[in-house]
Amino acid sequence: MNGTPRRIDSTTDRAAAAQLLGCSPAQVGYCPRCQGLSRRYGPQAEVICRACRAAEAAYTDGPAR
Repeated sequence: MNGTPRRIDSTTDRAAAAQLLGCSPAQVGYCPRCQGLSRRYGPQAEVICRACRAAEAAYTDGPAR
């Protein structure tokens, strides 16, 4: 695995997604950009999922020159 965050598909069981995200199922919600599952609620909430943030950072940083 290359370390790049992967999108958690919206059809994934919330309990399984919570296990991957390290939170409770009640804290799991949809990423507004990709509709994947993310830790949307509670302490340490992430409005945008890790995969979208990583893609945004790669786009903002641009290719190395």
